[in-house]
Amino acid sequence: MMDSPGPACLRCVGLDDLEFLPAGDAMLTRRLKARSPRYAVVVRFSKTRGRYERQGLLVEPKALADAR
Repeated sequence: MMDSPGPACLRCVGLDDLEFLPAGDAMLTRRLKARSPRYAVVVRFSKTRGRYERQGLLVEPKALADAR
């Protein structure tokens, strides 16, 4: 997570209990965003394209199990 002082680890911002779901399955992503009370979008900056690209989501494990 990027804040004004710089990057922070997942544990420091309280997201260490979430599981990573890679990008690629739009239907599963929509179901998870509807069922998970907390989620975070994971992005990476692409120097060649000059923009942030979505890599996946961090979602709650229970919501992930329910959606699958």
